[in-house]
Amino acid sequence: MYFAVNTPGMYVVVGIDEKPDRSWFIDDDGDSLSYTVTSSKSDVVDVMIGRESNTDLDGQLYTDTRILVTAKTLGTSVITLTANDGKGGIQSVTFDLQVIQS
Repeated sequence: MYFAVNTPGMYVVVGIDEKPDRSWFIDDDGDSLSYTVTSSKSDVVDVMIGRESNTDLDGQLYTDTRILVTAKTLGTSVITLTANDGKGGIQSVTFDLQVIQS
C-alpha cells in the first residue's frame, strides 16, 4: 500500500517512519482484508482507497492498494487507515499527513 498524491503544486509529508505496508495488518486466519481511510480535516485533504492492477516481469497480474490523496489546502490532518476481515476483526492505524507547498 502506498500514497498517490493528486494535486499539482503540493506535496504530502507523512508523519510515520515507513510507507503504509500490508504488514501493518495481518489476519491470523488468512481472511482477505478490506480497507477504509478517513481524514480528520477534509478541508485539508480528501483521502480514499484505490486499487491499481499491473503485470510483473513474469506476466503475473497483481493489484496494489493505495491511499489516494487530494490536497485542498496547506495544513495537517490525522489519517486513519482501518482494515476489516469481515468477521469481526478490525484494526486501525493513525498518522499525521501534512500538505506543504511544492
